Amino acid sequence: MAMVLVQATIIDTGLTPNSNAIWLYSGIASLLLGSRLLNPYFTPPADSLTNAFAALLAIIPAAQEIAPWTPDAYVLGAVIAYAALLSVVAIGVLLTRPAHGIQPGMFWRLCDRAVKGVGDPHIIFTVLVIASAWLFHRDKPVEVFAILATLTVIVVIKPLESVAAYLVWWLGQPKVLANTDAIGTVVAHQSPGIVLIRQAQSQALGTGVVMRVTDPHGPELLGIALNYVGRDEGNLLRVLTTSMPQRLAGGGQSSAVAADVGMALPMLIDDDEAANISTLQWIKRLRGIVDSDSSPDYLLFEVIDDDGIAEGCLAEVRVGDERQVIYQVIDGVTREEVVQQKNKYGYARAKARKIGAWDAAASKFVPVPWMPRLNSPVFLMESDDAPPAQDCIGHFPRTPYGVRVDVSECVTHNTAILGILGVGKSFLAIELVERMIAQGIKVLCLDLTNQYATLLSDFIDPAFEDAKRAELVAAGKGGVANQNKELGGSRNAFKRAVLEQVRAFVTGSDDHYLRVFNPAQFRVTKQASGMYQGNADLAHLTASEITAIFSDAALFVCQELGMTDKARLCLVYEEAHSLVPEWNSVAADGDKSATATSARAILQGRKYGLGCLLITQRTANVTKTILNQCNTVFAMRTFDDTGKDFLGNYIGSDYASVLPSLQPRHAVIFGKGSSCENPVLIRLNDQEAFRQVFRAANPPKVPTPQPQPDDVGVAGDVAAEGTDDTAARPTPSITQF
Repeated sequence: MAMVLVQATIIDTGLTPNSNAIWLYSGIASLLLGSRLLNPYFTPPADSLTNAFAALLAIIPAAQEIAPWTPDAYVLGAVIAYAALLSVVAIGVLLTRPAHGIQPGMFWRLCDRAVKGVGDPHIIFTVLVIASAWLFHRDKPVEVFAILATLTVIVVIKPLESVAAYLVWWLGQPKVLANTDAIGTVVAHQSPGIVLIRQAQSQALGTGVVMRVTDPHGPELLGIALNYVGRDEGNLLRVLTTSMPQRLAGGGQSSAVAADVGMALPMLIDDDEAANISTLQWIKRLRGIVDSDSSPDYLLFEVIDDDGIAEGCLAEVRVGDERQVIYQVIDGVTREEVVQQKNKYGYARAKARKIGAWDAAASKFVPVPWMPRLNSPVFLMESDDAPPAQDCIGHFPRTPYGVRVDVSECVTHNTAILGILGVGKSFLAIELVERMIAQGIKVLCLDLTNQYATLLSDFIDPAFEDAKRAELVAAGKGGVANQNKELGGSRNAFKRAVLEQVRAFVTGSDDHYLRVFNPAQFRVTKQASGMYQGNADLAHLTASEITAIFSDAALFVCQELGMTDKARLCLVYEEAHSLVPEWNSVAADGDKSATATSARAILQGRKYGLGCLLITQRTANVTKTILNQCNTVFAMRTFDDTGKDFLGNYIGSDYASVLPSLQPRHAVIFGKGSSCENPVLIRLNDQEAFRQVFRAANPPKVPTPQPQPDDVGVAGDVAAEGTDDTAARPTPSITQF
């Protein structure tokens, strides 16, 4: 445009095509075509040929205006020779170019370099314009000055490029945000993933408010408001940052800001759009961020929102490539840190133990290695009020995740239910007994509370139980002295009666799966002293000694049946501190040997399908010989230090410290019978809800009612059966007290 304007206004002939316009044609052909369109950055040989050919087209017509063999002719000839030689050399370079991968010769490289250098459109344009000014305008100083000034401006100053660059910069400038358009500016980074925002307005933002965090030197991030921290310059908003979801990228407020600092911008998202973005749904459950000192087994996290946080609740955090790794909160502590000079920051820190990742196919948690990244978001598991699953003994509080038990493993490897009075131990034991019966395991309950006969009445034939109990009562009555102290009293007769009933119960073909006895109801005697003048002192057996008789008989019968890997018979010790007491808690000396007999039965019984379910509220008073054999433990609320110390060896000191504050119907379960590999705190099933679900698929195995004889017949039949049976079968070798 500048060249055309100079030609039209300053040159005498104006825009008329003649020799005075050669500089204009050559400039347009060489500079605009070559420099602006073909090779604005570098000049390859092909473009050098194009530039030289365009120069020839522009300058050759001037030969008609120049007299031959004059100085002007030599100037014109030199320009034409320059363009022609450049064209020939460029053609030669193009034709002799070596194939790819072959090293070119030195001469070819010299020619190629020369063509690229002198074929530059700026050089050709300058030569043509200067030659045109000398040949056709040297007598007119004004025209020479205008032409050379235009040459200088276009070649050296390059106004077109400058104007274009300015326009591109101006159009690309972002909107200048007012203070009311932004939440604030980023004043600090707490790596990884935390930024501090100085708000432009004084309005407080609640936890979970989403925003767009921009960085002039990095990608745009999604920000989530956490809380405020104090600094010398005032309160700063702490924001958790994460990658921007694809659906939100570039949406809402423009991410470009006219500033050299990061900005926090508001995000306006309607409810329908938010419902389709999983990240925003997770934000509603945000409860904290991973704190320092976390380990592969334990998670420590700063609590940002304590809504729903309590002992036993489940927290969810990402570990490596796993999307959902579950931790169970087991403890908490308040902390205070100095963040800047005298400014302090106080917060609650929760401690959680890793449970694992949920395997929906196997309906259990599987281990996950390693630990989450510092400052990773921690989410509370969503609540679910679904009814208990048929195969679950309980579930994690306020979650749908259940914990299953293998009742066969619970029997063969023994199970203990420990806790204070009134927390649901008996209801849990009743549920376990019902599950055992459903799998065909015989259960013999030794119950001092008389609860089991009532709570499990659906599995008992009252007439049958009364008749069998009468047999045992009759066998234990009386007793006479004997020269052999071990044969005195009614103890041996009672042993034989118990053995026969246990043998019939375990090996018989009847459909009874449950027998319930109260050891305190039997009045069985033993000889307490030697014979003196035909008399000897007789003493009644204690509940522990009666328990030992049943335990020894159970072992004897199971040994008769041979070894097995499956559970065959379970002995239930209700109020175990009275039935199998610790040696320093016995009420009589005979209880020590009696407890040893029961312990021997449990120790040896596993290979024969015999095990026990032990229930007590006094852990310290139960024999540790049996308690240590209980591989599966349900730990409920416990206060005494002895109980907590003992349970700490099973479930760990962290869970043991939670026991005093456990709610009723809550327990820490651990052992071979649990579907979880680590100790976990669960909410046990409610009895009515459990029975409604479980009995729909496993109706109670109700025994066939036995005919009830009249009282006289019963006494005579019992005596006759006892006599015939004694004569027909040799006395078994049972432990003698």
